Amino acid sequence: METTASPQPDEPPAANTPEDMGLAIRRLVRQSSRAALGTILAGRGRPYVSLVTVATDVDGSPILLLSRLADHTRNVEADSSVSLLFDATEGYANPQEGPRVTLIGRIHRSDDPSVRRRFLARHPRAALYAGFADFGMFRVEIERAHWVGGFGRALWREQGLTCDPSLAAVIGAVEEGIVTQLNGDQPGALTLMANRLLDQEGDGWQMVAIDPDGCDLARGDVVARLAFETPVGGLGEIRATLVELAEKARRMS
Repeated sequence: METTASPQPDEPPAANTPEDMGLAIRRLVRQSSRAALGTILAGRGRPYVSLVTVATDVDGSPILLLSRLADHTRNVEADSSVSLLFDATEGYANPQEGPRVTLIGRIHRSDDPSVRRRFLARHPRAALYAGFADFGMFRVEIERAHWVGGFGRALWREQGLTCDPSLAAVIGAVEEGIVTQLNGDQPGALTLMANRLLDQEGDGWQMVAIDPDGCDLARGDVVARLAFETPVGGLGEIRATLVELAEKARRMS
């Protein structure tokens, strides 16, 4: 069974600046492997909600693999307006005390190979059917976000919901090369980070995706999100950040 693993999402920083809240929202979204997709029922104009698996593009935009046979796909072909609820309340005795975020935006089909690659990196078993004629990749352009961090902690945000587009483009252009090189040069360090920083078991962990906010590590069907303490500002910072994380893992008993 394909699973994902990651620590609890960060609470929003006390300052609650747009940048801080944007990062907290991106972290919650990036660690999620599934979401509730809200669409408008085609021909009826009524709300319709379904469960979807989700990954994120380099900039943090949600990406989905949808079948044309599904109602939600027919819905978005008629009206591209969507909402996505990401729920990180698992483990809370009262789910109302846990964090969740609803993203609102527009969804469009994407033929970008990197979108497909990043989705399959997060959901490797989807490769079994991703090539079927009725399946296609879709990308959501986020317009607004509603963050709820617990009782009385609800905020709307429109800024910082995705990373800087120029930085995302630079990292996206070399992502495959970075991942391939690190998997070849630093397999032991990646496993150590998974074991000690993410409390994951076993050897043979590999990096499958990287972005300004962190990276995804995988072993078989298990994918674990490793968030950077602060987003990187360029290619040079990626290696420095990973070296720091590897050193931190080595110092842990």
